[in-house]
Order: sequence, then structure tokens, then C-alpha cells
Amino acid sequence: MPPTLTPRRSAATPPVLRVLPASRAGPCDARPWQAQAGDDWREVEDWAALIEALKPFRRPLFTLGREPLQHLDEIPPEQFWTLRALEACPGNERCEVIGARGPFHIEDERALFRRRRIDVLISKNSGSVATEPKLEVARELNVPVLILKRPVLPEVDRQFGSLTDLATALLH
Repeated sequence: MPPTLTPRRSAATPPVLRVLPASRAGPCDARPWQAQAGDDWREVEDWAALIEALKPFRRPLFTLGREPLQHLDEIPPEQFWTLRALEACPGNERCEVIGARGPFHIEDERALFRRRRIDVLISKNSGSVATEPKLEVARELNVPVLILKRPVLPEVDRQFGSLTDLATALLH
């Protein structure tokens, strides 16, 4: 069971706000990865830019979840895509979908890159430590990384230091 944040409870606190899995709060604070010496990272703005940037490659590994499944009809005949998502699902004759959930180990990532002859990695910049080994392997093997840029988030007008503060604001 994941660790939880347990705020002070009052009769006014809605049950849904009484316990929040820490795994849900963590991604909010994740900072983007920073390129290191030897990295070949290329940021792309959106899917159209990603498809354009993929043209010189033959064996991409997508680590974007299920999003690429919407684009299977766009796979050029000279490419074979490997998609890694939380759950395996059908791909097509030009794409295999592997179900896997991190954290990933560097030895397994090396084996995946070599077995599949990966020549480019596609990722979002999640900042997650659990998925950093893929970046280490890309660096070791001189595999370029196409990074789908994080969306620009809107400015917030309020922030809350605790769930109790949030619940109080929601109730008023």
C-alpha cells in the first residue's frame, strides 16, 4: 500500500480529502531532468514536430504511455516502433507495445535497447528517478533522445500548504 499524507481531520473535511496517496502528490513536485555531458537531447514542441524529427531513425522506443497508439497509421514503412506503456495492448505490423511499469533497472534497459536495436528514445521530461536508467543507457550507447516538451502551465492564483488548508478553501 502506498504511503499516505494524513491531514488533521474535522467533521467538515470531505472523505475524499482525508487521505491522499503520496504517489499522487509526487508528480506535482517532479523537476525536469537536466541533460548531462554526453547526452544528445532534442526537444520537440508537439506530435507533428516529433514525427518530423523521427524521419532519420528506424527503430524508435516510445516511453510516452499510450499516446502513440493514436498515431499507428503514421508509421513510415522504413520504421518499426516499440512502445512501452503500463499495460501491453495490440499494436500493428509496424509496432509492438510492451507492458512494463518502473522503476526500471539499467541492465534491463541495456538489454531492451540492444535486443530491439533502438536508435532513438522518445520521452516526456517527467523528472522521475524511476525512469532515469533509459536516459543513462541512451547516453552510453550514443542514442539520441527526443523529448516532448512539458506544457506551459497556467499561473495559479492560490497555493495550499496542506490538505486541510485546501479543504477549508473548497468548503468556503
